[in-house]
Formats: sequence, C-alpha cells, structure tokens
Amino acid sequence: LLRYLKYTLDQYVENDYTVVYFHYGLKSLNKPSLKWLQTAYKEFDRKYVSKILVLPSVIFKSLLTISFSFPRYKKNLKALYVVHPTNFIKILWNIFKPLISHKFGKKITYLNYLSDLREHLKYDQLNIPQEVIRHDENLQGKQKGKLPPVVKVPPPRPPLPTQQFGVSLQYIKDKNKGELIPPVMKETVSYLKRKGLQVEGLFRRSASIQTIKDVQKLYNQGKSVNFDDYHDIHIPAVILKTFLRELPQPLLTFDCYDHILGITSVESSLRVTRCKQIIQGLPEHNYIVLKYLICFLHMVSQESIYNRMTASSLACVFGLNLIRPSKGTASLSALVPLNLFTELLIDFYTNIFNSRTVPGE
Repeated sequence: LLRYLKYTLDQYVENDYTVVYFHYGLKSLNKPSLKWLQTAYKEFDRKYVSKILVLPSVIFKSLLTISFSFPRYKKNLKALYVVHPTNFIKILWNIFKPLISHKFGKKITYLNYLSDLREHLKYDQLNIPQEVIRHDENLQGKQKGKLPPVVKVPPPRPPLPTQQFGVSLQYIKDKNKGELIPPVMKETVSYLKRKGLQVEGLFRRSASIQTIKDVQKLYNQGKSVNFDDYHDIHIPAVILKTFLRELPQPLLTFDCYDHILGITSVESSLRVTRCKQIIQGLPEHNYIVLKYLICFLHMVSQESIYNRMTASSLACVFGLNLIRPSKGTASLSALVPLNLFTELLIDFYTNIFNSRTVPGE
C-alpha cells in the first residue's frame, strides 16, 4: 500500500494538488500501526507534489507524516479535505498538531457530508466509492429520519462582460474587440518573459490561494493587475496555469484527447510528425493561443540551466492544464502520453508549428 501511495503521488509531481480523504472504512483490523508509520517516514523522500486524488482510507497517518516531515510534499498541497471524520481522526490530529506548521494546519478542512464537498471543488470529477456514498446516505438519513432529498444545484450565473476565468476563448475574444490572445495570457506571459525566465522552479511553486482568488477577481471585474505589487514571481505563473485549467474546453480540445493518448503507440521517430498532424486539426483560435503559449514555454525550457525547468518538467506541470477528458479526470495511465505529447510540443516547437500560418496570428 505504501508503495502504491508513493507511485500515485509520483504521477502528480510538479503540480498543485488537492487530497480528498474518505475516512469511512477505517477499523481496528486495518488501522495502520505505529511501525507502519515509521516505515512511511523512512520510505518517502523529499520530492512529490494537481489535481484531485481520491485515496484509500487507511493512509491518513501517512498523509500526516508527509505533511510535517517533508516540506516539498506540502508546498504544493492546496487543501486536504477529511470527509466523515470520527473522534479517532480528531484525536490523531490533535496529537500531531504541535508538530505541524500553522500554515499547513489551515489547509485541513473537516466535512461531515459529501454534499459539503460541492462548495469546495468540482464534485462531479471525483470517483467516490459506492460504500462511501451509501455511508453518507445512512448518516444523513439518521440525522433527518429519512433518506436525504436530491440536492438541487442552482443554475450557473451568467458571466460578467469582463469575465476572464471559466469562460470560453470565443467569449473572451468577443468581449475584447476581437483580440485573439486572452488578456490574462498576454499579461502573465509578458511579465514572466521580462522577469521570470531564469527563476528556479518557475511554474513548480504554488502561491497563496487567497492571493490567486484576489487576482482572478480583479481580472474578472475588468480591473488592471500590477504583478509588481505582489512581490512574488510565482503569482503570475500560477495565474497562467489557473486560466488554462478553468477553460470550459481545454486548449487542445476534448476531440484531441483520444488521439493524444495514442502517442505512445507511435514509433519514436514518427511522434513529432503525429503531433503536428493532431495540432493542425485544431480550430484556428485554439491553434493560435496554443502556439503563443508553447512558444513561451519553449523559451522557458531554453533557460533550464538557470530555472531547472526542462521541457519534461514543464510538460508535467502543463499537461493536465492543456488537455483533459470531457467527463471525469484523466487516469494515472493517461498521464504518461499526455505529458509526453506536451513535452514534444515544447521541445520541437519550431518543427511542429512551422507548417501552419493562421490569418491574424
């Protein structure tokens, strides 16, 4: 189990990530021992870091071990949600609390019901075990004396005319006098070109969640953002990733997902050609924005002697921000082809993007 956990976290290295821990199912028979905890402490090294992981219930102790023992594990952890907590969990947390930083402690949230998760993340993307769902129904049924009613999700609010996050490229273009490159992308890329190309760990580091929300709010309200005011080069880097991640349809489009997954079955010498074929099938607007982004990431990779961000490292960060399935989340097995495809785009930027010119590009 410990090796499985380590392997799972390895797939998400370099990314911001959120852990959802379902406590239901932990009993005296399968509760990890202190000896196992000690093994976990010795086993994990000082790497690891987006997305959402749904993990087996028996690993809560190891999560806490990771949290206070290894700084690089927790630096990109955005939040740890503990669903259906028991007194055991709360007692265990109180024991470890003095050893864990206050900053990390603020990332932990207890949630009594699955419905509470909707307020914090994209609930529909979680692969929740049926046993946990039934347990949740029983808990709510006991509380109300009956099975819980179907939760009605309120209709989404219409976007603001100045909205930048969570809306389509076409919407942004229409509201910005036909500009092809979204303002958020243009401003973050321009800023990072000037001041961030040689910053070690660019795009690898996280930033204050509240600060990111504040910057998003400014953009969505059509207000100007001066990144110099924040004194943190990683804020525009996170904003760029967030913008890509929140596009309703990913930049590489849902239609390309299955084609991209097949890149590993293509002979190595033909993979760049296959990448070019897939990219040429993109809608014009997506192609232009993707070319703009990859050109910049290629520049970042050229400075890897300083920033330590090779094409491979950048691919690990941007792969899941550029492409995802239309339903659910990408499986662990999908990460290899997704990252490989992104790495090829960055490494062979000049070759892949030289055969198609779009008017207005």
